[in-house]
Amino acid sequence: MSSSKFLPRRLSFPKICEVLVGYLNAGADKEYVNVSNVADKTTVTLYNISRNNNFFKSWGFIEESEKEQGKYKLTKEAAEFAYAYKIDPDGSKTRLLLRNILSKDEVLVEFVKRVKSEGMDREAALIDLPRVVGDLRADKVGLNAFLDLIAYAFEIDWLTTPVKKVAKSVRRTAALEVKVAKPHVKKAEVKAPPIFQALPEPRTNITINLTITPETTPSMLKEYIRAMLEAYEEYVRSRAGEGE
Repeated sequence: MSSSKFLPRRLSFPKICEVLVGYLNAGADKEYVNVSNVADKTTVTLYNISRNNNFFKSWGFIEESEKEQGKYKLTKEAAEFAYAYKIDPDGSKTRLLLRNILSKDEVLVEFVKRVKSEGMDREAALIDLPRVVGDLRADKVGLNAFLDLIAYAFEIDWLTTPVKKVAKSVRRTAALEVKVAKPHVKKAEVKAPPIFQALPEPRTNITINLTITPETTPSMLKEYIRAMLEAYEEYVRSRAGEGE
């Protein structure tokens, strides 16, 4: 490396970009600002921004004021990238602007070429990256974040952290599993006993609907039917008496 480089510390790739946009909103490349000003414009803590300023400085994203230590502003290239990321985070122009910043380091460019020519997978790249950068104290979160940064800038799709997606079929299956089956209620089919056919003419059509619920026991059903039949027999006898 042309100068000492640092990897991020406990900061993911989206958070790295969020901090750069925070610097953009706080002062861009025109005004040196305190870290607290940047923290106010992001969801990243002041402490987390402070401990990553060495990373941002070493890669040419920010520069520190010579007159006031602890105050920083974006470099012109970083401001252009942060603005593009704010407007179009997935745009090819946005990726190119970041690639231009990282490509200033020849060692990193050679590493990227090797990754592409060898088809190096993510695990192998993660092992080599601290040695290439020269920062062997990197934590896992920051190491993964920087590899995502490289994959994003140089458009190396197979190095990108996979995003878990729920298949539509799985969502449909899950929806079916939570449905509670309603108890099926059957209507009892009651056949007319022979006495029903003894009605004198003209007949009176009578329809009896009997609804059975899950709480209805067989003995209760028998009692219901017996009571209806007795009532109907009494009705037939009364009709027969009227006809005499």
